Amino acid sequence: MEEKVFKTYDQMLDILKGRGIDLSTRELRGMAKRSLQHEGYYNLINGYKMLFLEKDSNGRNIYPDQYKPGTTVDEIYYLCFFDKKIRSVFLKNILQIETNIKNLIAYSFSERYGHDNYLKYGNFDTTQRDAAKNISNLIAEIQKQISSRSSDPSIRHYLTTHGYIPLWVLNGILTLGTISKFYSLMKQPERQEIAKIFDLQENELTSILTFLSSVRNICAHSNRLYCFRTRRPLVDMKLHVELNIPKINGNEFEYGKRDLFAIMIIFKLMLSRNEFRIVIKQLNNELRTLSAKLKVLSEEDVLSCMGFPQDWRNKLLSLK
Repeated sequence: MEEKVFKTYDQMLDILKGRGIDLSTRELRGMAKRSLQHEGYYNLINGYKMLFLEKDSNGRNIYPDQYKPGTTVDEIYYLCFFDKKIRSVFLKNILQIETNIKNLIAYSFSERYGHDNYLKYGNFDTTQRDAAKNISNLIAEIQKQISSRSSDPSIRHYLTTHGYIPLWVLNGILTLGTISKFYSLMKQPERQEIAKIFDLQENELTSILTFLSSVRNICAHSNRLYCFRTRRPLVDMKLHVELNIPKINGNEFEYGKRDLFAIMIIFKLMLSRNEFRIVIKQLNNELRTLSAKLKVLSEEDVLSCMGFPQDWRNKLLSLK
């Protein structure tokens, strides 16, 4: 295995030039160097080169990397910048859903079990498989997150003055992943009550929260989003059928299960009509901005990598 040693920007650019990236003018080389200085080689090139690479007759990337003719560092940067912009759109709306869900859970759970309710084993669904382990782990995780934020003025106030932290206050420090586990371990009637608000089944909302948690973490840590895929697919929804999404080999829906289009399905179910239309408009604007700068890639290439059908906008706007 080749040893990874320090290389100067000029050495990095020479490597890229040798692999087919166009650095034929001083202007192209200067802009490429600034992009590397701003984003870093690993984040920019390794993170966003995939669509620009040539493949062999078996559809596998050529080794060492060989770029499609006409590829520039600028175009790779435009894709990276597009990814940043859509991360912002997705994160903003996921946070909105997160706040909504946290408040609904805090209200429903506290209404039934009181203010010091979430550390009591019997207040959760003890009939589930591995309930003892999962509920104990959840309670331990909540205590860990409380401990890590004990210096927070609001947390310290409740601990010092009252000896407990109401769940509606705790909302501010619990992660979406923890809230997702919390919801999945609530008793079934309470899960159903919350899911009904969104016209969902409780197993659908459980799947949605798990899915959102994965995407939220990617956005929050500024990781690559546009080509997101997960091994834990979104459960089948009625929207998959209403959108006329074809199935692969008669089994799983072709898109909207493991990709970013699944998030659009979630947004349709959990955002207001106006909020959802704004998301569509923002994504469409970002795609148009990117498309105007693409030469080697096409908008269709990017949409396919996102898991979006080519007519994604019309499909989503046609939904009632």
